[in-house]
Amino acid sequence: MSNEKGRKFGQHPWSYREGSTISAAILLIGFSIQAASGGTVLLIAGFPWNLILGVVFLGLLVFSFYFWQKHPVIKGLGSVKAALPAILGFTFLILLMGFVKQDVESRNALVKLFGLSHLVKTWPFILINLYLMILLGIVTMKRLIPYNFKNAGFFLNHFGLFLILFSTALGSSDMQRLSMNCNENQIEHRAVDVSGKVVELPLSIKLLDFNIDEFRPKVTIVDNKTNEIVQNRGIDQLEMLDRDSFDIAQYHLKMEQFLASSEKAGDAYIKAIEPGSAPSAKVVVTNPTDHTRVSGWISSGSYVNSPEAFRLNEYYSLVMLPAEPRKFSSRINIQTKSGKSVMTTVEVNKPFHIDGWTIYQTSYNTEMGRWSELSILELVHDPWLPLVYIGIFLMMAGAVFLFVSGKPKNGGTEHVA
Repeated sequence: MSNEKGRKFGQHPWSYREGSTISAAILLIGFSIQAASGGTVLLIAGFPWNLILGVVFLGLLVFSFYFWQKHPVIKGLGSVKAALPAILGFTFLILLMGFVKQDVESRNALVKLFGLSHLVKTWPFILINLYLMILLGIVTMKRLIPYNFKNAGFFLNHFGLFLILFSTALGSSDMQRLSMNCNENQIEHRAVDVSGKVVELPLSIKLLDFNIDEFRPKVTIVDNKTNEIVQNRGIDQLEMLDRDSFDIAQYHLKMEQFLASSEKAGDAYIKAIEPGSAPSAKVVVTNPTDHTRVSGWISSGSYVNSPEAFRLNEYYSLVMLPAEPRKFSSRINIQTKSGKSVMTTVEVNKPFHIDGWTIYQTSYNTEMGRWSELSILELVHDPWLPLVYIGIFLMMAGAVFLFVSGKPKNGGTEHVA
C-alpha cells in the first residue's frame, strides 16, 4: 500500500495516516466485537488477577521497548503522529459518555447493541485505553532512557497520565459502590450494590439523628378544573413565602401569618411540633380587577395531614407546594473491624472517609420529608484511587517543573499529551 509519492504504509517516520488508521481500526474492531457479543458488559477480573494482569502488561511493555526500541513500529508508536489520533479516539468515546446516560438500562436497540450506556466496560473503550497506555509507556521510556534532568517535567506529565489510565482500567472491577438504608437508632452493617446484591461490610453504621433544613415553601395558583399551574408566557408562576407581600398571576398577596410547623384547629392552624406537622400560612389576596380582598389558610400538607388550598374564585385556587430541602445530614456512629469508633456528620457534598471507604449522604424518605427517620447513604470503596491521586500529583509536579525550567530544547516535537 503506497501513496502518490511511493511511500509505503508503516514506513518510518510515521505520518498521521498510520496513526489515524490504527486508531480508527481499533475503534472499529472494538465496536464490531461489542456488537457481535450482543452488547455484553465486560468486567475485568478483580484482585489479585487484575494486579497480575497489570504486572504482565508492564513487563511486556518494558521488554518490547528494551529489545526493539529501534524497530520502526516502536518508533512509530512513540511519535506524536500516533498519539494525537489515539487521543482523539479516546476523546470521542468520552464525548459519547456525555451524550448517552451511563450505567442505566437503555431501551434503544443500538445503544444496547454497542454498549453505549456502559462505555467504560465495552471493547472499544478497553482497546483504545490499552493502546493509549502503550503509546504513553513507550514515549515515557524514550525520555527516561538515557535519563536527562531536562526531561523530568515531560516524564512526570506522561507517567502521571499513564498511571491514571493504568489504575482506573485495572481498578474498575475492585471498586464498590453500595447503597445503605439507615434507620434512626438502628445499627446496619449491610448494603446493596447496583444489582441488588446484599454485601456484608467491614464496618457498621448507627444513625443517631437525621436532620433536614428546608426552604420556605412556594405558592402558586392552579386551575380548578385541570389542577394545572397557571402560566405566564409559558412559565409557571411560583413565589416563595419569604416576603410579607408580593404579586402572583396578577393577584396581590399579603402574608399575615406563617407557621413552619403546624396542625389544623377548626378553620385555622396552630403551631405544633409533632411528626407529620406541616407548614401553613394565612394570606390576604387582593383581586386586581375589582380590588376585593379575601383571606384564608393554605397548607402544603404532609404524610399525615392533607394539603389545603384557598379557593380564590370558581376558576382558580391558591396552593402551597411542599417545602424543598436546603440541606440534609445524618449524624452517625461508625464502628470498624479495625477497632475504630467514630461519631461524625455527613451531608450532601461533605462525605466522610474511613479505612478506605467514603460515605456520602444521598437521600431519605421523601414521602415523610423532614420527619424522615430513614437516611440513605452511599458507600464507595476504591483501593486503586491512591494511584490515581499519585498520577494527578505527578502531572501537577511536571507542569510546575516545566513552568519553572522552561521547555526542553530538544523535546518540543514528541509530546503525547
